[in-house]
Amino acid sequence: MLREAHDFVLIGHQTINSSGQSGIDIILTASTPEAAVDAGERHYDPTCCPGTREQYIKDMTDWATTSNSDQLPVYWMKGPAGVGKSAIAQSCAKALKDSGHLGAAFFFSINGRRKDHTRLFPTLAYQLATTLPDYREFISRRVLNDKTLVTKTLSSQFESLIVGPLRKLKEQGMEMQRMPIFIDGLDECESQDAQAEIIKLIAASAQAKSTPFCWAIFSRAEPQIASTFALTHVSPLCQAVYLPISRDTDKDIEVYLHNGFKNILQRRNLVLASPWPTREDIRKLVDAAAGLFAYAATVLRFIDKHSYAGFRETLQAVLDIIAKPGSRSLPVFSNLDALYTLILERVPDDILHPMKMLLRWMALRDWSDRYLEVAFLCNVLGISEATFKSLWHYLQAVVVYQEPSQSMRELGPAVDLARSFYCQDSPFELSVTLRSQLLEVHGTIAFLHKSFFEFLRDSNRSSAFCVESLDVYKKLWSCQLQRKIHYTSGYVIKGSRLELAPGIASSSTLLSWPQGSEFVDSFLTLDAMYHFSVNSNFRWYFALFSDLSIRARELDRRKSLIAERMTHGLGSYVNSLEHNQVMEGTVYKCISPEMYDDFHLAEFQANVKKSEKAGIIKAFHPRAPSALASVINLYSRHNPEKCHGLYKLGRGEKSVIWYWEYDTKKRYFHHLITVDYKRAMQIYKTEKFKMWDESWVPPS
Repeated sequence: MLREAHDFVLIGHQTINSSGQSGIDIILTASTPEAAVDAGERHYDPTCCPGTREQYIKDMTDWATTSNSDQLPVYWMKGPAGVGKSAIAQSCAKALKDSGHLGAAFFFSINGRRKDHTRLFPTLAYQLATTLPDYREFISRRVLNDKTLVTKTLSSQFESLIVGPLRKLKEQGMEMQRMPIFIDGLDECESQDAQAEIIKLIAASAQAKSTPFCWAIFSRAEPQIASTFALTHVSPLCQAVYLPISRDTDKDIEVYLHNGFKNILQRRNLVLASPWPTREDIRKLVDAAAGLFAYAATVLRFIDKHSYAGFRETLQAVLDIIAKPGSRSLPVFSNLDALYTLILERVPDDILHPMKMLLRWMALRDWSDRYLEVAFLCNVLGISEATFKSLWHYLQAVVVYQEPSQSMRELGPAVDLARSFYCQDSPFELSVTLRSQLLEVHGTIAFLHKSFFEFLRDSNRSSAFCVESLDVYKKLWSCQLQRKIHYTSGYVIKGSRLELAPGIASSSTLLSWPQGSEFVDSFLTLDAMYHFSVNSNFRWYFALFSDLSIRARELDRRKSLIAERMTHGLGSYVNSLEHNQVMEGTVYKCISPEMYDDFHLAEFQANVKKSEKAGIIKAFHPRAPSALASVINLYSRHNPEKCHGLYKLGRGEKSVIWYWEYDTKKRYFHHLITVDYKRAMQIYKTEKFKMWDESWVPPS
């Protein structure tokens, strides 16, 4: 039974290693207990109150507990944000837990560890182990024999922790009844690729009928989620239910609001002489919510952030917005939008500009890439710690701020925090993990709800606060341009790297929000510096820089190129826009497949031409004068199916060479930035379709 295992003993029925740790302990460490249906952290999450959503709850619990072997193994409840999917999931899962039928549950959320897909299957495995003794012993031994099982890929975890053990026990004669597993808020999982893979794994398992599991999935009908359901051919095995925006949730929202206001008073140890809010106030809020839990939750967060004296006044401001004439005849999101507008209008004038810059940067990102590092964001936009904390105070009803979970002291004894990261005595490498840790030194920030993200991007909803306009981009890029010039002026080029310029005492003096140690602050400064380089947002890039032509000419593009190499090292790295291959003196960039479909060649070329006229870029050819180079470039970009361009960015010693290439048939847009054009092109011509593989080795 214990073949190939060592360094552990049996105590009763529990397998532990020599250090006293069981396999279940290892799984618990890799799991997220706060994602369980009965987790204390989720005590105030909404549930359906008695008498509401009865048919939905009955249908789902009947599906989960049926003895009919022909019943479909997958149940997908989909619907818009804020309609109460999580409340139904919580009510059903809790009822099944109480009756002993629930296998396991995971409630995703953008907050904390509940967004982390790598913790999904360890969490489900741990919950299953608490109710299935034979399964518990099996996976405990398996994990003790290979502790890396909890850190492997999703497919490997699914097989080794979930499907494999149950299949093995079934082969050994263990009888297993239908066992429902609930996954709520799949669209809140931080990775879209992980969302799709989770569905594919569940679909394959359901089709193979290899386990007794039936899967209840709750999510918005995101395009990627919907298309994955279709592509996995799970539709014949899936019962899909659409949950519309409905006034059926009014009783649930009323109870939710009542409990929320009760908690607001309890946290302040207040007992008021007269009821607050009144029953009429609650009724007005329920009517305004129009079936959206998101509205009720935002109201409570907005009011709860205020002081003892301010919370009553804040509620009255919300009620005044509701009472405005004509609001009831507007679309269902009108009251929610009015609430969002009220929250933003209450931000003081002295921090209004940094607030707009902050929200614009956040909203311009894709929803799946919404977790932003505060240290990077603030230093790129020039926002100080005091300003950020003030903004957080006013925006916490719509934005979540996660403070840093690790200390820089955990970097290890080999790191000297008093010295720049590029001047350490011991050999030192900026790994992907360490880069992430450094960027999160001040925590992360994200939108609490997708409805606010969509509000900011829709001019019909957000009006003056909309982020989708050329004017928005101009202000954002002007801010970044100013910061980049500031950072590059603080460094000088020494050989193949940057060092602080004479008279600059430390990197901390350059940052708007320094961490306090030279090791961390030197990294933050250089990382912020290169993000202004040419990137894949070409729809606006050159049009904006040509409008800012006088300041843009001051950019030291060579320092930006060196900064990118210093903070990422040699080799490949991937961001949301591009796959990058970094070499000494050159960075090759390949636009991601997702971005390619949004690339507009004609608009890009028009902006390049505009930027050339403004003097931001200059046509380049190594063996031709500038006038002839312009003609060569014009001819080269004439073909709409396959074209290229070659330019010099910047002036004199601050300049770099930029080459781009576009091919419609092969569906790619490549570009490179270099200080050694001849060598860079030699490599590109022979390696341009190979260099994007992780195993690629540059030619010597």
